[in-house]
Amino acid sequence: MSETDAFPDGCPTLARDGQVIGFCPSPSGSHLLVWWRADSVVIGGFETYEAGVTAALRAIAGDGLDPDPDEVKVEAAHLEKAFTATDWMGLGF
Repeated sequence: MSETDAFPDGCPTLARDGQVIGFCPSPSGSHLLVWWRADSVVIGGFETYEAGVTAALRAIAGDGLDPDPDEVKVEAAHLEKAFTATDWMGLGF
């Protein structure tokens, strides 16, 4: 972990417009935690990659509107690939 982040540096991220959102498993492993990379403030816990990506893109946009469903599908597929490839045990989860 870096000195300023509460989550390990190796967690998958999604970046847009200079803002970065991180993803990791919840402590129970039942949800996907979504959080601001800059300050580790949790956005929420979600049951699917699509729901987590939707929340991340909505938070970055800050306009309350749902992101493009096609963009969500593409980003969720990328997140799932990165998430399943991550060594969570090695990161302390």
